[in-house]
Amino acid sequence: MTEALAMAVLAGALPAYGRRNRALLAAGGSAERLCRDPGAFGELLGPEAVAAVRKGWLEAERLAGTLERERITLLLRDDAGYPSLLREIHNPPHVLFVAGEPELSDPVCIAAVGTREPSEYGLRHARRIASELAEAGCCVVSGLALGIDAACHRGALDARGRTVAVLGGALDEFYPKENRPLMERILSEGGSVVSEYPPGTKPSRYSFLHRNRIIAGMALGVFVAEGRQRSGALRTAGCALEEGRDVFALPGNIDEATSSLPNQLISEGAKPVTCASDILCELRLTESAPAIKRRSGAPAQTSTKRPAKPHPAAQQPEAQQAVLSVPEGIGEREESVCRALLSGTQDFDELTAATGLADDELGALLIEMELDGLIEALPGNRFSPGERFSPHRA
Repeated sequence: MTEALAMAVLAGALPAYGRRNRALLAAGGSAERLCRDPGAFGELLGPEAVAAVRKGWLEAERLAGTLERERITLLLRDDAGYPSLLREIHNPPHVLFVAGEPELSDPVCIAAVGTREPSEYGLRHARRIASELAEAGCCVVSGLALGIDAACHRGALDARGRTVAVLGGALDEFYPKENRPLMERILSEGGSVVSEYPPGTKPSRYSFLHRNRIIAGMALGVFVAEGRQRSGALRTAGCALEEGRDVFALPGNIDEATSSLPNQLISEGAKPVTCASDILCELRLTESAPAIKRRSGAPAQTSTKRPAKPHPAAQQPEAQQAVLSVPEGIGEREESVCRALLSGTQDFDELTAATGLADDELGALLIEMELDGLIEALPGNRFSPGERFSPHRA
């Protein structure tokens, strides 16, 4: 329990995004050793992080009391109950805080996500398809947000199936308040509510977007019911594609803005879905509920993987090759990232060195820039110029 508690302390003291935490754990050998003597790793941590870890370790007993009082279980990456598929992504959480059923090793998980402002059409079919998935023995994973997420959780519960909610903040900082009764129902009916943030961590736009990698990472595939082209659901689908998972989408009315994302995903190779059988057949999961097992090995790349699109500048004849320039009207931090990308694709650590931003600050910024079309996230935690970069003649 000491190692788990030390990992929980680090989760609160250090940013969740980036590779520094993995390097620290490799250098320290254990989370407990890092917490007991953070000064010994000051060169890797920096003075502010050293102070944060020391403060967190001094308050570890209080944290342990909170976890016990709130009935929160800690799951480390090496624990048997940790989701096996999530363990395979390039940036898995080192520790998960779990309320309700602590075992997250469900044989088959399907993520179901969408907009907070859905149409009646989207709500009805998202709930129905989630119910069908749960009846078939799948665990439905979503984000417990208003709208489509809530409908998917309810659909799974309608079928007396299992559902997991992944929060964008700590378990004791629940948001949105309107869905608290739904959270209590999930917990009372055998589901789980999960966060990578320790108690007391308030949600932010960054944390909500960052948690989407967990929703996608736990699942064999992601079902997008409704969403706008720039949305958190797009981020979840993107995370799935980066990890070679399947993406499914509900076809929608082309006149509805909330159908623009699923229709776009379908045009790029996602599987159109009108019922749960479409998902189960695509994943070759047509057995009865007790017989459903995960396919052996890591998920294979499928036709839903979006091919990389060349930037318009790269489509010019070689003699007239265009050169990218930094988009206009952006902030100083965004500009520093864009300038770093003018020389070509960069990984997270290279952008950290080029911009001078802290891991957590850069991580939040990159997510916002991706949604704004300034950058494109690539597999392996790498980034390239987005569609808003302007080509001009060399």
